[in-house]
Amino acid sequence: MQTKDDEKHQIKEIEIRPSTFNEILSNFFPHHELTHNVIDEELTQLYSHLENFTKKMDSETFPSKTKPYPLNYSLDDQSGILMYTLCRLIKPELVVETGVAYGISTSFILKALHDNKKGKLFSIDYVFRPWESKNMIGIAIPDELRNNWELVYGPSASKLPKLLKSLGKIDIFFHDSLHTFKNMIFEYNTAWPHIKKNGFLLSDDVLSNNAFNDFYMKNKLTPKILQQKNTVKSYLGILQK
Repeated sequence: MQTKDDEKHQIKEIEIRPSTFNEILSNFFPHHELTHNVIDEELTQLYSHLENFTKKMDSETFPSKTKPYPLNYSLDDQSGILMYTLCRLIKPELVVETGVAYGISTSFILKALHDNKKGKLFSIDYVFRPWESKNMIGIAIPDELRNNWELVYGPSASKLPKLLKSLGKIDIFFHDSLHTFKNMIFEYNTAWPHIKKNGFLLSDDVLSNNAFNDFYMKNKLTPKILQQKNTVKSYLGILQK
């Protein structure tokens, strides 16, 4: 229903000026010392794990109980590395994300929390289609990273306000659930008051509709945009409070 509603909205022509990975880090953390070599070394084991997972899923047929999500649902590697680096630098106590699917982005966040030796990630997701199942949500997450993770099972429309109220203030909010105008603007507006000063709101697929643009314009914010390397049409949006 929300997808049909989006068809009624004319998407604005928005001038996008993507920043590189290094430009984004330098903007928010001008004195950071996490080089690409250090990051790659810290992520070597996770890279290998996720590569093996992807190879295994390549042999499965979508849609099915064994492959409920297409692999291109997963967060782009560059964005995953950005999520990891961001969490390593600010060392968050509390992170909230909506949308898990196989758990690729979740794995990058949890790896950072593991390396930080602090923090917890709460992820909201739900089963929407007949071939999906709860046990496949986050199936790609390595076992050794699950101690700092809690899955909140249900739609974000009902679960996100309750979760944020119980947590109070959070360091990072990441939207990667249903990319409709109604859902995206709801999640941004719900999460923003709970984000700490200097904390971050991140959103996948910010050009899918006008929600991200409307939100940062209304709140007089300046976004940073990272182009996903696997497609010229997908962008990750980043806002700092």
